[in-house]
Amino acid sequence: MTQIRLSDIYLGVNDGKKEALYRNDFEKFFVDYNNNYADILKPQKYIILGRKGSGKTILAEFIKKQSESDPIWFCEIKSYKDFRFHELVNFKTNDISPNEYTSIWRWIVLIDFAKLIIEDNGIQDTENKRKLEKFFRENYYSLDIDAKKVIEITKGGKINGKILKEILDVGAEVNKQTKFTESSYLTYLEDLEKVVIKLLNNSNSNYTLIYDELDDRFQNDSFYKNSIISLIKTADSLNCAILEKRIKAKVILLIRSDIFSILNDTDLNKIKLTNTVSINWGDKVSPDSPLIHLIVQKAKRSTQYLNQFSDKEIFETLFPQNIKGVSPDRFILERTLFRPRDIITFLNLIIEKYPFSNYFGWKGFVELKAKYSEYFYDEIRNEMLGHISQEEIDQGLRLLKNFNKHFFHFDELNTYYERQKKHYPNIDLEKLLISFFKFNVIGNKWHNSFKNKEYYTWSHRDTKAEIDFDKQIVVHLALREQLSM
Repeated sequence: MTQIRLSDIYLGVNDGKKEALYRNDFEKFFVDYNNNYADILKPQKYIILGRKGSGKTILAEFIKKQSESDPIWFCEIKSYKDFRFHELVNFKTNDISPNEYTSIWRWIVLIDFAKLIIEDNGIQDTENKRKLEKFFRENYYSLDIDAKKVIEITKGGKINGKILKEILDVGAEVNKQTKFTESSYLTYLEDLEKVVIKLLNNSNSNYTLIYDELDDRFQNDSFYKNSIISLIKTADSLNCAILEKRIKAKVILLIRSDIFSILNDTDLNKIKLTNTVSINWGDKVSPDSPLIHLIVQKAKRSTQYLNQFSDKEIFETLFPQNIKGVSPDRFILERTLFRPRDIITFLNLIIEKYPFSNYFGWKGFVELKAKYSEYFYDEIRNEMLGHISQEEIDQGLRLLKNFNKHFFHFDELNTYYERQKKHYPNIDLEKLLISFFKFNVIGNKWHNSFKNKEYYTWSHRDTKAEIDFDKQIVVHLALREQLSM
């Protein structure tokens, strides 16, 4: 095979939003594993579930990119980064928990659909579309507003919805007794929904709203969880109402699977079974792993020369060496959480250090595993935030660092902890280890004497697994350098 340089290979970046921003042709390198793109376009699918770093955002960006080549497909990704969820408490209704925020979410989603309608020059009902735009300018002063601005203005309770009634009462004079004064958004919620449905029904276009970064201010408390449950139920209700009219429109939610799993509502299990697309990159350490396939496909799309070779040939050319006696697929995958973000980050570090190398050699992996460990440590800390407190995370990781053993039994760690307890005042050790297991700081290891083989249990490879305190506990490989082990 002709020599290629690592700098010729584009693997993307470890942030889907930035990847779409940095390259106009990012879709060329998008690998649609498991037909997730086709699945999420199905009418019944509207939630994308996946771990942090699994590729939810890049899938959303790919959807938007595809819409740009279709003149009658209007797609918008709405970022909820820095959205102040606590502001929703001002809109709490008397609905039974956890549905007390469905009305304000319904208003927000309808406002977003209304903005897409105004952008659609193919709608023939131009008079009512013009009136809808007037409603925007009278109440929100601009079409260029996000959810934070909608919340800020709506909170004032001075929404004038007279013009919505005019749209609904086409051909008739609006009765003077009809609601038209400035009032709470709740007064006009039903009217806005009817107007949006009416205008969507008048269009041949396709409309897609995508809500991303809903986890930015995640806290494992009833307020945040009820807010997200209310949003899910709002999306479900509106999508069903739209589908009943056979309108080509829906709202899609991007939700982290670890957050979805702690939401408690009777309807969520049905929604998960019917309405979600789950992004999963496998759980087997093998050259046939979907993550290895992802890297090979991105390499092939980076240089046409590689297209003439099989995936196996490309993998063996790019990864020709074992790393200290460990096969490259095992060395890489065992240092990930089986997410694209991890493997792309590790390999990009090597590309940056050795751009003129012809392959990913053992030396690069050995030299850069410490820098990768620093990244991985921060990733796991960030994923745990909201589920457990910052103090518990920091003290727990410091405890493991000071204990300084890769493999140990609970009794050993507990004995050390009891002696040093004053240094870790915020820790309940058993509770902490349960959380650390869930987020893959630690796993379990045991020996099967019948097969004479070592086995490991990790939460990212078996989401139903729970820590076994009687088995040996092992610290994740990718954390060890950062924990000075």
